Amino acid sequence: MNKKIIIIALALAAVAAWAQEKQSKIGYVAMSNIDNYITIDTVTVRVWYALNALDIKDESTYIDWQILEVGSHCNKYYSYFVWESDSLRTVDRRTNRSGNFSKKLLPRGRNGYGNWNELQYHVLIAENGKIRTYNRERLPQYEGYYDEPYPGQQWTLTQDTATVSGYHCQKATCSYHGRDFEAWFTAEVPVKFGPWKFGGLPGLIVKAYDTDHLYTFECTGVERVRRPMVRSKYARRKPIKRETVLKLERKINENPAKTLGWKDMDGNALSKVYPYEPLELE
Repeated sequence: MNKKIIIIALALAAVAAWAQEKQSKIGYVAMSNIDNYITIDTVTVRVWYALNALDIKDESTYIDWQILEVGSHCNKYYSYFVWESDSLRTVDRRTNRSGNFSKKLLPRGRNGYGNWNELQYHVLIAENGKIRTYNRERLPQYEGYYDEPYPGQQWTLTQDTATVSGYHCQKATCSYHGRDFEAWFTAEVPVKFGPWKFGGLPGLIVKAYDTDHLYTFECTGVERVRRPMVRSKYARRKPIKRETVLKLERKINENPAKTLGWKDMDGNALSKVYPYEPLELE
């Protein structure tokens, strides 16, 4: 390997390592009151996915732990860490008379409690050939929902097979929202869904990642259950353009101080730029 190739390889490794640490520089403390949730379906299969795990056996090394719920007529995809936090804080609000707030009630994750990450604060509901994204933003005026076709990928099946997450899997590839992805799916779990917005393959997607290895979703468990599928009423949510949401999230991740209007003690506007690689490029 010549010197130029070594330099390129090290640079790519550095980008991938940074992406594994991706988390915004802002805290997020707004909660969703689960007392107001409504039932929309019955869950029959629940799949757990680690997002950017350093050690798949240790949930403390995940950026997020996410859940796919499969129902009779719709699916739900959401962050377990955020759901756990919302649950704890709902109970705390009912019972805590002192008003003291504990950081332990914020969402867990490798990069510390409570740091905002857009992939944690989206709830996806797939039904009738579309997937609706409900977003919870650092600027509430940008909160809303938008729809896309589901599944939205055009997959190419390969002949590659491997054992992934304990299942015999086949590999498929696609280009989606500006990135190239690879996915491993298994016919051993006969549901045509997967993590995030992925779906449409002849079996459960147990692992999916972009070819730059910036974002990796990996199955940590599959459960056969029978339980209510619930969601917030989203009474105040209004339609918002997907492009508007992505533009805001880029601005918040790249320069949170400027986007949120932070100022120093003298009233001067603050600004600091950070690197950011969004999952969706277009």
